[in-house]
Amino acid sequence: MTVPTSRRGSDAGFTLPELLVVIVIVAILAAIAIPLYLDHTRKANDAAAQSDAMNLGTMVRAAYDEGGSPTVTLNGDRRYVIDGEVAFGASPGVEFVTFTGGDIESWCVQLRHPGGEAAASPGVRFDAQNGYVEQAACP
Repeated sequence: MTVPTSRRGSDAGFTLPELLVVIVIVAILAAIAIPLYLDHTRKANDAAAQSDAMNLGTMVRAAYDEGGSPTVTLNGDRRYVIDGEVAFGASPGVEFVTFTGGDIESWCVQLRHPGGEAAASPGVRFDAQNGYVEQAACP
């Protein structure tokens, strides 16, 4: 026996207008959330580059204070190496650009993160004269 449609009740499912309203609401929420997510991602990438630059700069300054003329590199395991000793691991995505040695008053470390805003190009630096500097290359 067939049940008439008027008696089916909640088994009828959603109507097309109801589904369209839900799709429009989800699209509006996505249009708001995606740019916010991307902005936070760029800020996180900048913070990673800043943190690495400040930590590396502090350790380079300490190496100079100990009476050396340090060299800084990034090894194959993505770890910063100061005078042959591993200092710490690089944050994900952060790229080592250059280390300009010299004396205790004229050295510079430059890093970049392609996914950041301030750290993208030319990157960020930490030097003997100014400390941390955004959007700047080593002289």
